[in-house]
Amino acid sequence: MVEGPQLVLSRTGVGLRELERIGRDFSRALRPGDLVYLYGPLGAGKTVFVRAIARALDVTDPVRSPSFTLANIYSGRLTVRHLDLYRLDQIGEDDALALEEYVDGEAVTLVEWPEAGVGRLGEADWTVSIGHESLKKRVLEIVAGTEEAWLRWKETFGDD
Repeated sequence: MVEGPQLVLSRTGVGLRELERIGRDFSRALRPGDLVYLYGPLGAGKTVFVRAIARALDVTDPVRSPSFTLANIYSGRLTVRHLDLYRLDQIGEDDALALEEYVDGEAVTLVEWPEAGVGRLGEADWTVSIGHESLKKRVLEIVAGTEEAWLRWKETFGDD
């Protein structure tokens, strides 16, 4: 039995092409109902990562950052809900935003800048952190937030 979040992938020196490849590979471990939080500064590659996941899940529409619309929903092999909470400092209980409605057993929900919605969205099945190592290279970590997610990672990728 695994308790608490488990680091499943840690890479340095990641270029954009490798980031896309890892996103495509990561999509194999995703299931309907998964909630994925994506952390990282502006320009780190969060939307690039989301785009790679969506393409791997057979989304054919252009995947764009929903910074001004809050959420984009895409149809593919799995429904992909892409949220970007960058413009929200914090979401209060009285706010009309019903973020929790984006998280259910029917879709994969990917949330950029999740800090403002963590309390409303719930516990992440996966946490992806992308940071700048240099101008063209990134640091990437993927953490399985639940035992079920960790077991899926092990089943999909083994001990890599």
